[in-house]
Amino acid sequence: MIRRHWIGTRSASASGLMKGRNGFIRRALCLALVSLLLLMPTMSQAADDAVPTLAFLRFGQSPSFALTDMAVLDMLEVYGYISAEERAMLEAGRDLQGANLNVLYRDAGFDFPTANLMVEDALDEGADIFLTVSTQVGMIALGAMSDMEDPPALIFVIVTDPHDTGLATATCIKPPNVTGTLMHFDLQEYARIAYLQDPDFESIGFIGDANDPATPGFIATVQRNGDRLGFSVEIATIVTAADYAIATESLLDKGVDAIGILPHTGSDSGISSIVDAAYGVPVFSSLVSDVIHGVTVAAGFEGWYREGLQAARMVIAYLEGELDIATTAIASTPGFAVAVNLDSAEAQDVVIAEALLAEADFILEGGVGAGAMIEIPGEIGLAEMTLEQRRAEDQAFLDNLHCSPEMIAEQLSTVTATSG
Repeated sequence: MIRRHWIGTRSASASGLMKGRNGFIRRALCLALVSLLLLMPTMSQAADDAVPTLAFLRFGQSPSFALTDMAVLDMLEVYGYISAEERAMLEAGRDLQGANLNVLYRDAGFDFPTANLMVEDALDEGADIFLTVSTQVGMIALGAMSDMEDPPALIFVIVTDPHDTGLATATCIKPPNVTGTLMHFDLQEYARIAYLQDPDFESIGFIGDANDPATPGFIATVQRNGDRLGFSVEIATIVTAADYAIATESLLDKGVDAIGILPHTGSDSGISSIVDAAYGVPVFSSLVSDVIHGVTVAAGFEGWYREGLQAARMVIAYLEGELDIATTAIASTPGFAVAVNLDSAEAQDVVIAEALLAEADFILEGGVGAGAMIEIPGEIGLAEMTLEQRRAEDQAFLDNLHCSPEMIAEQLSTVTATSG
């Protein structure tokens, strides 16, 4: 691992030794000044070492990811780890050397090489704890730490399936420096919504990004559950953004009844191309927020702010020395919502079934949304309570995540039986 060191340089006069008493004094003063300058970085570094460093690493930015970021910053601010002024620096995209917390606030712009460099840099800078936002950055960070004897704590958030993507084997069976939150997907309910739209529904086609290291895990999840729930799954992969329409058309040629957006924690840039190409067939997503990006029906996960809050609880407890990462289970909060985009349905010449509309929590029509949209920036935030009350609530949440020896043994037994 590359380590950065302060390097000082000194210069000597080319004109030779200074003569006389005045020259001696000037030389002594210069030497004293150089020594002071050489010492200053060391003093600064010593001060920084007394303040913990959080590597807050995001794969990219979108309105949904912004909700997760906001929740983390809300919690850090209310607990006094950052001030309002320091928060403003972070929101401007700058790293923070704060009074109570240093933050490496990085964003990879949904670019995999940049995400790898971002993780390597945070390790080189000696971050004490990593908070990774997205399946992709969590996987990259875990891989980069795999050969370290004493890796930093890693808390992940906005992760679709830590089991199929290698972040964990079970909620309590995981590397001892790793925990986090799992986005909850109820694929049985997802399938039920598909059957509401089309009682004769038999097959769905999914599109995966071949460049995304999380894609194999996503595909394994949907294929396993498709078999279990009684419908077939077709897969098409893309390499560049120009491939989305072609991949969609290839799935339509196979006669699928619907197009599905894989559970994703990356960019939503391909959704519009998929919807445009899927004429006559509804496009489904398991992220409710995707309805704003044009999918016909979104049924599943909601809670981007909630997930950020729960991950922040773990980060803060760890910073305060109150959390044993090794015995803290991966958190998952059940939740399910349905949203329908009637504007997309009309453009696709798809008629939404009345039975599905009756179950929709949110309907977008004429560019206007109606219903209980779960999380809206500017309208969501921390519940009002005293810090003492908040500490009690947060501790109760963490207490429920404790992995007892019995739980670990039971999960190990299940994993062994399944793998055997």
